[in-house]
Amino acid sequence: MHDKQHVYIDNMVCSRCKLVVRQVADTLGWRIERIELGLLSGWPPDGDDDILSKLSQQLGSLGFRIREGQGGVVSRIKGLIVSYVYDDRADTSRSLSDLISADIGQSYSHLSRMFSREEGRTIVEFYRLHRMERGKQLLTQTHAPVSEIARKLNYGSAGRFTAVFKQDTGLSPTAFRARGYYTPRPLDEL
Repeated sequence: MHDKQHVYIDNMVCSRCKLVVRQVADTLGWRIERIELGLLSGWPPDGDDDILSKLSQQLGSLGFRIREGQGGVVSRIKGLIVSYVYDDRADTSRSLSDLISADIGQSYSHLSRMFSREEGRTIVEFYRLHRMERGKQLLTQTHAPVSEIARKLNYGSAGRFTAVFKQDTGLSPTAFRARGYYTPRPLDEL
């Protein structure tokens, strides 16, 4: 029996992505322990030494990419950030840095340096892009007050959210909402 493997996967951005990865892994005979954004944990089927290559090829044809080593950890960090920002059921009572550090089991400063080397941008920049994208979606797809959106996105206040939003878009959240249209950006392109 093969040992359990942790496969780090780029471009997993939603529950449907987890479902697709599960279907591909099931088809290839994996015994899955868990699937989270950026991570597949489980046991590959016995007797197939080329299974990771097959998994990589099939996932690649669907827009995913398997990453190994430090790049794999970066994939997991991205998945944690996407969950933290977009999943309304996510536990946001903990800071993002604590969540990342606890999940991966390494210091946040080490992970931050690794992320910056791999991605050419910081964790904070990646997080900011996703918070802004989520804010734009909430402003155009809901009637939630700006204060509720600010709380949901972990800004200290509606005023802080408004200031950051205006700096990013040139518009206040209210003016952005009043415009009435916004085309969401694909999350894997942020």
